[in-house]
Amino acid sequence: MFQNAQTLDKNLHGSLRLKPAADFAFARDLTTAPLAPVEIAEAAEYYPVLFTQSGVLNLIAVLGLRERNVFLNEKNQWTDSYVPVHVRRYPFILGRLGQTDEYVLAADMDAPQFNQTEGELVFTEKSEFNPHFSKVLELLNSYEKNLREGRAVLSELETTGVLVSKDLHFQEGNATHLIGGFRTVDREKVLALDDATLARWVRNGLMAILELHWASFRHLPKVALASSRPDQVQ
Repeated sequence: MFQNAQTLDKNLHGSLRLKPAADFAFARDLTTAPLAPVEIAEAAEYYPVLFTQSGVLNLIAVLGLRERNVFLNEKNQWTDSYVPVHVRRYPFILGRLGQTDEYVLAADMDAPQFNQTEGELVFTEKSEFNPHFSKVLELLNSYEKNLREGRAVLSELETTGVLVSKDLHFQEGNATHLIGGFRTVDREKVLALDDATLARWVRNGLMAILELHWASFRHLPKVALASSRPDQVQ
């Protein structure tokens, strides 16, 4: 996804139309999705929720391995009831202007939803973003705001040293399956923290996030095993 993201411009994209995708084929190769704090409770019901290995610290839903999303069936339908916002917002995305707190609306020009003949025009004759997509803007702004707020809370995980890189192995008969390239939070290191830190984490919601993170480990075997087989997670 987002292979050719461009800032939307009336002069360049005045004739662009959007028609909703018939399925989730565009997410066939998607193996992770960044999560905002508000969606973690729902996401943890279905997906392993881990932390990025490098770069900006984010919580992510693991959707598969080996460039294959195992939560899509043979008809490219999503097999679980919760679809991450990262997927639902596609093909739109907010692009940050340098190091400022200002954002511009962008979109993946290679998205199958875009064409020149069918669907709603992205821009009106007044060069405004089509009000038909107002819910898209609400979703994008809410998602970006929640991501920023989440990073501020999650930052303490790095400063306290409780994040660890850990390869997870699962056995199926004589075969061993591996999930690597992510970080998890070490429960023992968390419990060893001082009472003031733990109390703060309870109050700001971080401890609740960690409990969901740990509980979501139960989904790791099904993702690892499904990624090694041609059949899909059901």
